[in-house]
Amino acid sequence: MAGLFGLSINEKYKGNFLEDLFWGTFYQQHLGEEYSGLSSYNQGQFQIHTHRGFFRAAFENNMAGLEGTEGIGYCGPVREPYFSDSKLGKFSLCFSGNIINLTQLVERFKNFGHTFERGDDIEIITKLVSQGSDVVDGLKIIAKEIEGAYSLFILTEEGIYAARCPKGCWPLVIGEKEGTVVVTSESIGFGNLGLKLVRDLEPGEIILVKNGHWETKDKIQTKLQICSFYWVYTGFAADKLEGASASLVRKRLGASLARRDIARGFVPDIVVPVPDSGRFHAIGYKEEFDRQKNEGKIGKVPYYDEILLKYPYAGRSFTPQIEEVRNREAQIKLLESGEDYHDKIVVVCDDSIVRGTQTQTNLVPKLKKVGIKEIHFRISNPELRSYCPWGKTTKKGETLASRLPSKEDRIKFLGVESLEYNSIDDLVDAIGLLREQLCVDCDLENPE
Repeated sequence: MAGLFGLSINEKYKGNFLEDLFWGTFYQQHLGEEYSGLSSYNQGQFQIHTHRGFFRAAFENNMAGLEGTEGIGYCGPVREPYFSDSKLGKFSLCFSGNIINLTQLVERFKNFGHTFERGDDIEIITKLVSQGSDVVDGLKIIAKEIEGAYSLFILTEEGIYAARCPKGCWPLVIGEKEGTVVVTSESIGFGNLGLKLVRDLEPGEIILVKNGHWETKDKIQTKLQICSFYWVYTGFAADKLEGASASLVRKRLGASLARRDIARGFVPDIVVPVPDSGRFHAIGYKEEFDRQKNEGKIGKVPYYDEILLKYPYAGRSFTPQIEEVRNREAQIKLLESGEDYHDKIVVVCDDSIVRGTQTQTNLVPKLKKVGIKEIHFRISNPELRSYCPWGKTTKKGETLASRLPSKEDRIKFLGVESLEYNSIDDLVDAIGLLREQLCVDCDLENPE
């Protein structure tokens, strides 16, 4: 995944272009941490700066020369935005997603005499869009040729072209304030930037953002099939996507797990989140117990506590593509409380269990160090039965915890007393969209 932010202003704009471009991109940092970059356009000139590492550290005192009227920002796993000078003119571009048929496309272009500097997704996107008669035509070529999922910005002399793939797997939203239009992966910073959420881009929609206005240039007819995991984990809890609040969806998923425990008569002493991803799931779990107690249906409820603490300067442990980096981040980011929880029975709420190794080797031992008697995992997402074919956080052939032969084997592997998941139907109900509007391929055995 990567986080994208695009900004366009006009003569009515009363703000500071560099500040809005900076903070708008900053609020996409949680979607990608390895690289960051900005590109702007000003009176016929393109500027592009990219850096390795966190966006704020790289750019807070390093924005000189990026003044302009349109700009795009990127936080993600590779060095972007990427600049090109083609028959369509000069442009810079950045994207979020995954091209499944990248190898085949690169080989095809090599056979046509093309050379490659990087050979990655963004370079093949550049070559594909340059085949078009104009940028919109090039984006339609991309939609036809690419197998995979993407959201994409192209900064040109005409303005910023923003496109969401025909499946709409990865989101883009439009925001406005006087003299300003933005298009971005998530709307979470809109309140602090004085922006109003207008709407989501539709699947297959191509818009042009220029001079503080936006217009739809084309739409490739298709139907929505957006990543359900975006609400469960990927998106920031403050995000609102396709009309559904991420924090509310997570609370509903936690409540669903609580209802099952209540029905079987199981009441833990404490409900605990895995921070930060499990926090709203745990709140929803706790709130369902409270609700049923207030209605007189049950007499005892668990109390909420945070036994695991996330060190605020650590990064995310799910997004890195290298296993060693993931494991290191998982080890350093979670600290066990200094309190004594001797003989407590604890429910631990989290968004998902993917490979299970971080849970087994890091999380569970830290919980046991503080004296917990029983650990019961309650996982909001259905069992992840396969890799994601549309993103890059899990890869084909990886060992997943769900591949163990039985539920008892998974419980033993993790070193806990019990393990429960929501179903796909629970997930669909929590989000509130139709089942056919959601991608749940990672919850299926054979997503292809």
